[in-house]
Amino acid sequence: MRKRINFVIALCIIVVASIKAQESNIEGLTVKFRKVSEDYVLSGSNQSSSVSQHTVGNSNNMSSTSVTFADDGMKFVKLKLTLKNEGEKDCNFDFANVYISTEQDSLYGFIQLQTSFTGTKTKIKPHKEIDRIVFFDFPDKATPKELFIEDKRYRIIVEK
Repeated sequence: MRKRINFVIALCIIVVASIKAQESNIEGLTVKFRKVSEDYVLSGSNQSSSVSQHTVGNSNNMSSTSVTFADDGMKFVKLKLTLKNEGEKDCNFDFANVYISTEQDSLYGFIQLQTSFTGTKTKIKPHKEIDRIVFFDFPDKATPKELFIEDKRYRIIVEK
């Protein structure tokens, strides 16, 4: 009986691990940084709840815009990226688990994608590339060093 229980537990672990491996795969992923800028406001409605949001314009008017300002001592860093899958399998990851670091290796999290994308889960077919604009909450006086996607680090260098 104990052998059956151990077998079932081992089988469950293998199944869960294989599902997790299929959900996330960044082998073959390359990142090209097209532009890095430090924006102090975000507009749109897809902001995180951890930042202050203000409405500009008449709330009864269609021209009102939702604007988000960074918290004191923080700024928003915008990265324009080209992500390419040079591997042979689909590249899958979730931007909700992507970070950028300071020179001291402190990590700061993703806030949002450009407003035309609603989900954070990303899938790139083999030998294909996609462009994304992503925003991060970051210390005001720091400089972004690296982009972290799962266990890979990509040095933030704007390619010309």
